[in-house]
Amino acid sequence: MNIKPEGHIYFSGLNGLRFFAAIAVVITHIELIKYQSGYSEIWKNNKLIFELGSLGVIFFFVLSGFLITYLLLKEKSVTQTVAVKKFYLRRILRIWPLYYFIVLLGFLVLPNIHFLDNAYLNKFMNTNFVPNFTLYLLFLPNLAFATFAAVPHIGQTWSIGVEEQFYVLWPVLVKHCKNILKALILVIVVLFALKVLVLILCKQFPDSGALKIIKPFLAMTKMESMAIGGIGAYYLFTDNQKIKFFYNNILMFVALILIVALVYFTPAFVQDGAYLVFSALFLVIILNVSSNPNSILKLENKLFKVLGNISYGIYMYHLIVIAFVLSTLKHLNIEVNDSFTSQLTVYGSTILLTVLVSYISYTYFEKWFLNLKHKFTIIKSGSNY
Repeated sequence: MNIKPEGHIYFSGLNGLRFFAAIAVVITHIELIKYQSGYSEIWKNNKLIFELGSLGVIFFFVLSGFLITYLLLKEKSVTQTVAVKKFYLRRILRIWPLYYFIVLLGFLVLPNIHFLDNAYLNKFMNTNFVPNFTLYLLFLPNLAFATFAAVPHIGQTWSIGVEEQFYVLWPVLVKHCKNILKALILVIVVLFALKVLVLILCKQFPDSGALKIIKPFLAMTKMESMAIGGIGAYYLFTDNQKIKFFYNNILMFVALILIVALVYFTPAFVQDGAYLVFSALFLVIILNVSSNPNSILKLENKLFKVLGNISYGIYMYHLIVIAFVLSTLKHLNIEVNDSFTSQLTVYGSTILLTVLVSYISYTYFEKWFLNLKHKFTIIKSGSNY
């Protein structure tokens, strides 16, 4: 981590981690859409491939909690307060333009482009269109996803809703709470207890329509992961000696090994709570890469900086690109199967095209709003977050 005299904060290596988290989501969704399209896939029979997308999203949640909490704590220490309105404006300028662009595409444009049809999901498009679209416009895509079927090509937006809902609450809490650590722990305990209660109620009342919506909504609302990231930021910010325990390359690799092991060997009865363990393990990696000067995982270079900056676009555009790639291969009569050549074609073209589209979007669309965002910035972050 570098903090320049003017208060410019930059955590080295996190752009690279952000890019790899986005690619993890892309990999899972490639196999999922192949499955939905009737192609041979490895999604169902490979647990790591199946879980990569979820792990990537959990990582994003932990990273968001870490970065936002650190920046808010720094702002409060410098100005003795938190400018909540400016925080909201920064989040709006960073997140809303691309979010609403993708939502409008998903509801109003892409359904009319039959080249991109996803037969598995298209059957749900005309069902509850108005309330579904309304929830997306109100920035409640996670509630829409829990209530209705996924909208083709934009199902990934549920996690953006979760993050924005966290952002509504968190600057207010940081501004007014005297003990941030207790607030973070309270968020984890209360939300986890609420989820356990809902699981118990679902077993008692399996036919409850309300619980059938509340359960997936709460399952997606992993603000506990953001709070875990916030705990790491709190200890790093206060320069607590405890944080140096995590500056251990062996511990970081143990965390990586445990993540893979937990994917394959977590008992079914505790799987609903495994995300908390994954979040803690991701925090170990984030702390080691971003603030341990002796970390051997070096992800700081110009390429990763660019890829990290466009990772939001990678996450938002990739489902459209996957549909385009598979449809193009179909129209060219190129078979999609399990062969190395086919996998290389699908994965290579999808990732390269997604990166290209995201780079163009970042350079000629998102950057305009980012330049406005800087006008409301108090503590500058070099990650364009």
